[in-house]
Amino acid sequence: MLPCKEVHWKILPAISREIALCLEKAAMPRSKIAQALGTTPAAVSQYVAGKRGGMKLDKDVKEACKSLAGKISAGNESGQSLNFEIAKIIAIAKKSKLGKDDPCIVCMSVE
Repeated sequence: MLPCKEVHWKILPAISREIALCLEKAAMPRSKIAQALGTTPAAVSQYVAGKRGGMKLDKDVKEACKSLAGKISAGNESGQSLNFEIAKIIAIAKKSKLGKDDPCIVCMSVE
């Protein structure tokens, strides 16, 4: 599987699931979670129910997701800054440095 494909189909859904779970615990409405993650309330429901984003995440990735969820719930992350923070979490999940030996143009653009 190409690195970008792995990110799109496995890593990013698992990260989104973890962030959604953290935001749900913080009592954020699913519609607001969906808006923050750039997805639909139905997708958030699937994340929470465990039907989407089933890849297991390491402890350090979960901690990064929890930290980002805290920033989102406080209203401190959105738009491009949120994308940048998610790209950092992807790098942690891939155990790589952004853009280093990774042909993903998205990762390279946030180095």
